[in-house]
Amino acid sequence: MPTPLALLVADADQAYRRGKPVMTDTEFDALLADLRRTEPDHPLLKRPGGGTELLSLGNQDLEDWLPHVAGPWTVTPKIDGCALALRYRDGQLVAAWTRSGKCAMHVATLVAAIPASVPLRGALTVRGELWGLDGRQSTPAAALRRKVSSGDGLGFVAFEVMGSTAAHATQLCDLATMGFDAAPHVFAEVASELLACHVAWQRGNLWAAPWPTDGVVAMVDDAAARQRLGVTSVAPRYALAMK
Repeated sequence: MPTPLALLVADADQAYRRGKPVMTDTEFDALLADLRRTEPDHPLLKRPGGGTELLSLGNQDLEDWLPHVAGPWTVTPKIDGCALALRYRDGQLVAAWTRSGKCAMHVATLVAAIPASVPLRGALTVRGELWGLDGRQSTPAAALRRKVSSGDGLGFVAFEVMGSTAAHATQLCDLATMGFDAAPHVFAEVASELLACHVAWQRGNLWAAPWPTDGVVAMVDDAAARQRLGVTSVAPRYALAMK
């Protein structure tokens, strides 16, 4: 019989997939962390990608975050859609899953912006955002729950090669080379440049692009630094969302 915590997680996930979230990403991730601690083998925690999780981004104040990280940083748009991970094995797309761990292959294989194959041997896991061409956050969520699958009206932007030991800017270039619509980025060396990027986004002057954005993301570019900083149960310490 499902526990109250598991029911709460499942209900919140279904509300999110309907495009009517009942809590913030941070609150949902805190619930998942509680479920992981108390019921580590619960089916809700099983992911098609072999346990790889899509953590939410921290959104603490920049002044509180900066003393713990060092530049340079890559600054990318924060796209308002549905987080999606793609797993390739020996060049072929073999799995796709959402932030809650639900299989998304039924939609991923139909989205024109998601390559069915990449020119790479071995394993590759790509994190990105499924977004609606109409600018609505509810559009990808609706597509993922629709009984008749379709990729119409959907785009995908790749943000990261998960587990990579390369600099983040290098990852983005590699993703573009492999055929993904990779997120554009600005390189920020000092904190004032991060703030300038945020202000430019607020004024609509940072990127001329079609995707719906609800902020910018600053990520430590250096892979060794990201490894040292690590992650919490809900978010990476090396990345920050500025809305």
